Amino acid sequence: MGKKITVLAILLMLAVLAVFGYVLIPGVREKAASYTEEDFKEDNIYTDISDVSERLQEEIEKGSDSFVVYIKDMAIEDLSELNSPLDGIWGSGSSYQQIGRVGDNYKKIKITIEKSSNYYAVQAYLQGTPIPESDERAKRLYDVIVKIMSSFVTAEMSDYEKEVALHDYLVRHCTYSEAEDWPSESDVFRAYGALVNGEAVCNGYAEALQILFTCAGISSKFVIGMAGDVEHAWNLVELDGKWYHLDATWDDPLPDQGETVIHTYVNLSDEEISVAHTWNREDYPKAESEDMNYYRKTNTYFQSFEEYKEQAYDALIRNGQQYYEAAVVTEPVQDADMQFLFEGESVYNSASWKCYDESGYKVLIVGVGNEGY
Repeated sequence: MGKKITVLAILLMLAVLAVFGYVLIPGVREKAASYTEEDFKEDNIYTDISDVSERLQEEIEKGSDSFVVYIKDMAIEDLSELNSPLDGIWGSGSSYQQIGRVGDNYKKIKITIEKSSNYYAVQAYLQGTPIPESDERAKRLYDVIVKIMSSFVTAEMSDYEKEVALHDYLVRHCTYSEAEDWPSESDVFRAYGALVNGEAVCNGYAEALQILFTCAGISSKFVIGMAGDVEHAWNLVELDGKWYHLDATWDDPLPDQGETVIHTYVNLSDEEISVAHTWNREDYPKAESEDMNYYRKTNTYFQSFEEYKEQAYDALIRNGQQYYEAAVVTEPVQDADMQFLFEGESVYNSASWKCYDESGYKVLIVGVGNEGY
């Protein structure tokens, strides 16, 4: 009998010591937590808010409603900056709360996600997922996406052809907003403004192409940087394993050109676009190729003005085109340089031209006819 009591006493003492160790010794508690909490593991422990934000972006793109992380050497208040690095295209973190603690060093945090109308519209298109009944914006956006994709994109098209078709659609159907002091929640900053309302600023243009490229199966990224001295947004697009810059906003100059589309900023390299754009290059893939540059792909990229003149004359005068767009690596083009349009076989009584010079080469747009360009 005495032996049984002794054994029980020892077991009781060990239990007390175990509880004591768990309660008062952080290392013991952390060790115990690794066995009892499935999500307490090294790749789910964060010490920097930027890493938590990156995880949030991943969870949004996966379609998660919420997720749990452990933070160390961070204050709960640091999480107020959780959404700052995000572009917000697909959603954002709507709330966060501490739901536990491991030892004295680790706070267990639950982050809840609010998905955007963009997310629901694109998932409805790609997966047939029902749009929430209350999200009227997503429904209207979905209708526009279906119309665009069915009218301008086919399965037989290459990614390059899809990209150009979607770029051209946006430039034709969206007008750059000239109003000032828009509130931050205005539709001009969103894809909804560009695609549904037909009016946007750079953020809306880039977001619109981001969701259209996603629907078309094209890998792309939303870029935030500067153009001149102004904050700006555009896209990076992956074609055949290489990345290129695409700036639809700067291809839609003011005053609005209506049905006329230019391609000055379709598929530029880092070097080409850096003439007028700056961005934090470490945050994005390198764009080193010029293979998919619009003018190179369409054989309208000329090293000299003399070479350009010959091809432009053939196209406009001999072949009867009324519009010609090309890139020329040359000195600034003067009006006197364009007089070749009225020589020899010219049958037009007027011609007009514009020159864009912000991408490392000159883009010449020429129109001929009774009214010119």
